[in-house]
Amino acid sequence: MLPRTRPKRIWLPWARAGITLAVIGFAGWGLMELGTRYLGLQKLIIEQVNVSGCRGERQAEIQKLAEGLVLGKPLFWVDAEELRTRIEAKRWVRGLQIRKDPPDRLSLAIEERRPVLWLVRANGVFLVSDDGVLLDRVNQSNLNPIPIVVDPASQTDHGLARLVSTARTLREKQQGFYERITELRDSSKGPVAYIEGLPAPIYLSKQDVTKNVPNFQGLFVDRLSQRPDLARLRYIDLRWDDEVAVGEPEDAPAPVKSPR
Repeated sequence: MLPRTRPKRIWLPWARAGITLAVIGFAGWGLMELGTRYLGLQKLIIEQVNVSGCRGERQAEIQKLAEGLVLGKPLFWVDAEELRTRIEAKRWVRGLQIRKDPPDRLSLAIEERRPVLWLVRANGVFLVSDDGVLLDRVNQSNLNPIPIVVDPASQTDHGLARLVSTARTLREKQQGFYERITELRDSSKGPVAYIEGLPAPIYLSKQDVTKNVPNFQGLFVDRLSQRPDLARLRYIDLRWDDEVAVGEPEDAPAPVKSPR
């Protein structure tokens, strides 16, 4: 007699695994319901969103966006990537950290882009961040005194990128000088700065924009600021090695003889 064999059921292990997961899930849900109803346990549902790292209108904007996306959803199953994408789409947001704080809190730490320049254009005045991103228009809420770029020749992509790098470096390494700058320009000689109380342009080094800045600071306080002809100085050049070159006022033109 021929042996009787039963065909293999490929789907059977998958069915068993599915049934097992369903039983475990149902049991977990049941235990959670019993715990929350009779033992005082809290459900892991997001009921509060904390936003830090920004203030004012920006904080309110992120608060409203996050609450609309996550409130009432499971804390550990929330779609954090969608939340991250929506928030980081804001031009002023550089980065975001999301922390889940059981039992019911989601914390968002915002890293803002910091403006280093004002960009003056025909359609308005805009903030430019330290990584070259064009941010909001200047208004009463962000009216901080930082250098402006108003020269059209300095507003090309390459020129503006060099000025952003200049402003960022000066703010990090020579903050006192940076805070005194009223205007920055780009030129073939390198970055050019203007400070309050000194009409003459200050030529900075292309390779190291902080070169001789401390020497100039001391020279300006001790000598230049006290000169009666300060407004007639032609330039200040910081590109020399350990030396500040001052363009003295041009001599008055020679008198012209009147005809007899």
